[in-house]
Amino acid sequence: MKNSLAVQDQLKFSVHYDYEFLSDPHYGSRAIPNVNRERTDNATTTVFAALGVTGHIGVALAVPFRSVTNEKVLLRGQNPNQYEGGKYVRHASGLGDIVVMLNYAVPLAAGLPGMHFGIGLKLANGSVDAKDQYGVRFADNLQIGSGSVDPILALNVLHRFESLTVSASVFTRITSRQNIYGYKYGNELHASLSLEYESEGWLYGGVSLKNLITSRDRYQFGQITRERGGKWMYLSPELGVNVLDNLSVEFHLPVVVFQNVNESQLTSDYLIELSTSYAFSL
Repeated sequence: MKNSLAVQDQLKFSVHYDYEFLSDPHYGSRAIPNVNRERTDNATTTVFAALGVTGHIGVALAVPFRSVTNEKVLLRGQNPNQYEGGKYVRHASGLGDIVVMLNYAVPLAAGLPGMHFGIGLKLANGSVDAKDQYGVRFADNLQIGSGSVDPILALNVLHRFESLTVSASVFTRITSRQNIYGYKYGNELHASLSLEYESEGWLYGGVSLKNLITSRDRYQFGQITRERGGKWMYLSPELGVNVLDNLSVEFHLPVVVFQNVNESQLTSDYLIELSTSYAFSL
């Protein structure tokens, strides 16, 4: 939500990179053995552009480029195409699902917290056809696209106390339909509470508490998908540098403080987020 906001007659460009390494399997909230030594590397570089059309209305565009690599060591007989077992790798990369947003800043009296509403669409342009080395299409959760045009709703509230900014945001994606393979992703709900301190110098920092809830994915005709969905909470310290008046760089290191997944799933060993933004007046 933060990257999608711009003041009137301002054009803002941002680049956000996040990398997630998953190799820690859990069942519910309990750690379990990683029998197949499975791991997933998930990296996304997202280019944001936001334009303040008026004092209260803005538009934004997010263009993600994704790379997903999953590898594991198969036991004998686990995969008919690789019956003897051994290392098995699946990889997909390319342009992901683009997001377009329309933002509205609520006109409030001076001294009251700022409030922004956002409504948008996640498009279905990302590929859902990646195949393994045997020509078999692999799992939907490893594809770079969803195959569904989904509505997005967002709310952001913030208030500044001199050098301290307090903000809270809610962001939800509601899956509208299944993709062409009969797979429907679960809905997502993101919520965060952030504190950010910025003095007159070039360095600033803060911390965020982020919560993610995803419902179960479903197959065609409503059959639920096991080992998908759950609840996560992250504590994310932030360090930022104002390189110029209109150019900044931020580093985030989210740490999982709570997770409860449906059945058995790989969970994050660590996450890294890096972003930079540049804004100028038209």
